[in-house]
Amino acid sequence: MILNKILERFRLKEGDLVDITHNDRQIIVEPHRQRYVCAVTGKVADEAIRIGEAWISKEGLRQIVKYMSDE
Repeated sequence: MILNKILERFRLKEGDLVDITHNDRQIIVEPHRQRYVCAVTGKVADEAIRIGEAWISKEGLRQIVKYMSDE
């Protein structure tokens, strides 16, 4: 069956989460990756730490450190 071949090809199993996006010409289905929106930069990051209720990326942490050292 085609679905089983697709799942095997992308090392997915039934029930795994996927991310679905698109561009002007394609629908894109990818294995799910956890992503976070940094509370400092507003950018999406693959890695972040949680501080209180906020997610902070490495770039956001650098900006905080720079801001704190400039004062």
